[in-house]
Amino acid sequence: MALVRLGKVVRALGLTGHLGVAGSEGALAGLGRVTLRRPGDAGREVSVTEARRQGRLWAIRVEGVVDRTGAEGWVGAEVLVEREALGEAGENRHYWADLEGLPVVTVAGEAVGTVTGLYETGGVDVLVVKGGRGEVLIPLAPYVEVDRAGRRIVVDPPKGLLEG
Repeated sequence: MALVRLGKVVRALGLTGHLGVAGSEGALAGLGRVTLRRPGDAGREVSVTEARRQGRLWAIRVEGVVDRTGAEGWVGAEVLVEREALGEAGENRHYWADLEGLPVVTVAGEAVGTVTGLYETGGVDVLVVKGGRGEVLIPLAPYVEVDRAGRRIVVDPPKGLLEG
């Protein structure tokens, strides 16, 4: 099964073993299991016993982590889940993992490139697209349409967006 990244443990929260996870927009709330993976490690699947919003982070408790020291040991780890466990993102919403690898074309049919990554900016997320023009950053703004049926992203770029 394919694992997708939901976020990253950026700090320990409190004294009772909560992990502070950044980069997740709520998918953690309904999951029973996640995989925690440190750089260079295969990862460890754990049960989620609690997940709640705490400011800009998600505070999660997982089996086997009972105090701040244990939580600090996971700082820097990715939080992953099997894609199938997520279901659908909802109307006009998308999981980043579903966008990576999609071709990007203009409304005129001109190839722009392929989505190789995304940036969370705090406002509008930004697609990283690599192709014949090099690397192009495209905000997920109203002029961008994710064509799920066609497995592509169509952009009606404002003047200057695709120019180097």
